[in-house]
Amino acid sequence: MHFQFLVEDVSSAVLIKKVMDTIIGKHIKNTYNCKSFKGIGHFIKKNTAKETRTGKLLNDLATYMRGFQRSLQGISASLIVVLDNDDKDPQEFQKSLQNIAKTNSINMDYVFCIAVEEVEAWLLGDEAAIRKAYPDYKKKILHDYKQDSICGTWELLADVVYKGGMQEIQKRKMSYMEIGKLKSEWADKISDQMTFEVNKSPSFQNFYKAICNRVE
Repeated sequence: MHFQFLVEDVSSAVLIKKVMDTIIGKHIKNTYNCKSFKGIGHFIKKNTAKETRTGKLLNDLATYMRGFQRSLQGISASLIVVLDNDDKDPQEFQKSLQNIAKTNSINMDYVFCIAVEEVEAWLLGDEAAIRKAYPDYKKKILHDYKQDSICGTWELLADVVYKGGMQEIQKRKMSYMEIGKLKSEWADKISDQMTFEVNKSPSFQNFYKAICNRVE
């Protein structure tokens, strides 16, 4: 089985690569590739070139799904799209995504995996991994967090693992790129310690089971 991932940013790709390297490490018949975008973007309205060539996942989604359906034809393959729902209703968001696949006649195996609220929630789902990666983590802040809640997840993770938390990040006036590097670092260090089967994030478990069910 070949897994083709479409993810909205580099930090998501870091986590997914760690998960896949662990899962398929014992299964040599499986391969994967991860295409990351420059953010989630938005559902297109007019289907113009300006809307669909943005480097944003939702804008370019139909184009890439059609493209990979053609390029992966004839082999055992699955298209895995990983997105944050942010403040959207997860069920309505899933319906909108399924409508894109239906409208574009996508008949290869695919699945939309929605991180509730953001992919950082998947990192927050394993306290033992956080403790190993960041021994000085803020335990109380983590314990007050309700898993997969809509609360500003990446900001909460920053308060848990980053010295000075969001207050320090704002004080330093970090750029989008600098914040992206921090997110990638957190994803790399925490995912390296994760035990996937016991992760408390329901949306991570949906993602993990979707992969495991497809591994040959």
